[in-house]
Amino acid sequence: MVVIYRYLMKIIAMTLLSVFITGCAMKQSPGVVEVALPPPVVSDDSLSVSLEEQQKLIVHLLHVLSDKEAEINQLKENEKSQVIELQETTSEVVLAETKLRRFATEADVASLLAEVEILMNELETTFGPNYQLSLQHLSQQLIDIASSSFEQAEYSVAADQVEQAKQFINMLMDNHKKPETHAISEASFKVAIPLIIKAESQLRQQPTNSGNMVSMLKKSTPVVARGYKGTWLQVQTAVGDSGWIMADLVEVP
Repeated sequence: MVVIYRYLMKIIAMTLLSVFITGCAMKQSPGVVEVALPPPVVSDDSLSVSLEEQQKLIVHLLHVLSDKEAEINQLKENEKSQVIELQETTSEVVLAETKLRRFATEADVASLLAEVEILMNELETTFGPNYQLSLQHLSQQLIDIASSSFEQAEYSVAADQVEQAKQFINMLMDNHKKPETHAISEASFKVAIPLIIKAESQLRQQPTNSGNMVSMLKKSTPVVARGYKGTWLQVQTAVGDSGWIMADLVEVP
């Protein structure tokens, strides 16, 4: 009985050993070979549909872009129209003011003189008598000349001279609001102002000391001021040269 038991145990042990060896052999066997799958097949129908959708999208975007360009062009045209209308309105106002000065009466000029003298007094009181003295001097010169023309009954001439003085006062006001350290824009005079050069000076292309020289202006050269930027005057000479010169280099003839 004991012999039979031992015989069975031996068989079981040998079986287990055989299973163990087989398992180890399987673990040491080469790995599973990967089988390459063929790429997915895309049908011609699906490809054509995709291209067609892309073409439709491109056409749609081109239409949108075209519409936007049309809107931008329309806005530009509207802006141009508004600028033209503003210029025409300004021109009409200037012409109307010119006609009023041309047919100014004694009462009209008296009122204008009183108005500009009040402005001059307010300016001196607010900024002091030494604020941009050259411009204040030019303004006062024109006021005095206008008063003289008024006394001689030259009312249209006096009205122009009063307007010229008022423009210099406005220039002084602008220069106080926008000092040299800030951005300054150009402004045009409504009425051209005849002046002369006080001392030999350089006429420059730009309103700055580093601007290129247009020509050299001798003392007593007549010029006409048509605009300003800061303390620079945009002037034109009798020979047609146009440029910029400092306001303290000119005087009323």
